[in-house]
Amino acid sequence: MPDPHPDEPRMRAIGKTQAGRYVFLVFMLRNSLGETLLRPISGRYMHQKEIDHYENQK
Repeated sequence: MPDPHPDEPRMRAIGKTQAGRYVFLVFMLRNSLGETLLRPISGRYMHQKEIDHYENQK
């Protein structure tokens, strides 16, 4: 299925939940009625290999 909004850039974020699990998020920012809205695309827990790479980059 093609992306219905190909002109909107997707952003990525890596973070840690309050429970201590690492997550990887993909989202888009949208402007609507003067407000910036966050549109989530995907979210998942990170694999240990990804966590190790992230921790070594900090």
